[in-house]
Amino acid sequence: MSTAREALETLRPTVAEIDVDAFARNVAAIRSKLPGRAKLIAVLKADAYGHGAVPLARRCETEGVAMLAVALLEEAQELRQSGVSLPILILGPLQPQQVNVAVEAGFTLGIVGPTQLQDACTLSSAARSVRIHLKLDSGMGRMGLVEADLDPAAVLLRNSPHVQVEAIYTHFANASDSRDGFTQRQIERFERMLQRLEPAGVRAPLHHIANSAATVRGVIGDSDFVRVGLSLYGGEPLDWEQSRLEPIMTWRTRIVRLKTLEAGEAVGYGTSFHTSRKSRIATLPVGYADGYDRLLSNRGFVLIHGRRAPVVGRVSMDLVTIDVTDIPNAAVGDDVILLGRQGNGEISAEEIAQKTGTISYEVFCNVSARVARLYRSSVGMELRTRGGRWSVVGG
Repeated sequence: MSTAREALETLRPTVAEIDVDAFARNVAAIRSKLPGRAKLIAVLKADAYGHGAVPLARRCETEGVAMLAVALLEEAQELRQSGVSLPILILGPLQPQQVNVAVEAGFTLGIVGPTQLQDACTLSSAARSVRIHLKLDSGMGRMGLVEADLDPAAVLLRNSPHVQVEAIYTHFANASDSRDGFTQRQIERFERMLQRLEPAGVRAPLHHIANSAATVRGVIGDSDFVRVGLSLYGGEPLDWEQSRLEPIMTWRTRIVRLKTLEAGEAVGYGTSFHTSRKSRIATLPVGYADGYDRLLSNRGFVLIHGRRAPVVGRVSMDLVTIDVTDIPNAAVGDDVILLGRQGNGEISAEEIAQKTGTISYEVFCNVSARVARLYRSSVGMELRTRGGRWSVVGG
């Protein structure tokens, strides 16, 4: 078996390192906030927001997570085929043929509308029960049953005794903003919808309304599920407060070229940057094909020796140039942090999101599949490379 060093030396130096122990600490921190009998659903959709669903799902199995949630049938299948045994909820809409596959595989269906509910009920039988979480639209306006759907849904469920409604849920639009009253209005509307369903015989032992932001804020019922994604990865779910969870991804590369340019020299496509002094310009083997946003051209920063160095010139497909004139000890081969901490410095997903006009979710998800993921934990390391190939590497 190759060592970690030997395996990594065969790769280019642009790697996203995932701290699996920090992920576990975030799970524990979230669980510590849950009241009573509330349970955690870990949201691992979009390959765990770019962090890698399979290795993190494996860790969830030892950390008291009650259920996993994904968006796609294929995502659920990948987890199960990788040996993950936790219950899996598929949140996204499914086509009729996908509903059949999902039911046969034993996945729980997130029912997001009348058509999918009809498909689930049609498939159910004494020989094949169907587990569902029924989604209500309390104001998000995307998926879920609206009030006009409730009575027909109740009739359908009463006539489908082999459909098990394990939970009823909704989704918040503005939970990240504690000053916005819309979250409370959604809660009230959700409660009214539940009260309409219950006399019709539609009830569930558990509800779930809280995403990461609502969970951190404590908007949780005593015996609810909570659905948490971003917070588990250390992203900041709140607009005005800090949740103080640990970012688990460090995206790093190395200097592969270093040159000195005289004042007035151009750098990069479109000659959008000209040196204003004699400058040391370093080149990094990363670009927008890896998910390093082109909008960081002449705006972004990286860390070298714990100090910030500006991105100069345009971000290209495979390369980024930075100005290290003020870091005189910078040299070829030096470690460069694109996202994460080094010394006393930090480049956060929130900082990158602010500079590129997006949100931290997209920053994480944009780190492309061609960037190898290295999973570090107290028990060793595991390497995932492009194409989903896995190799275990020793500590």
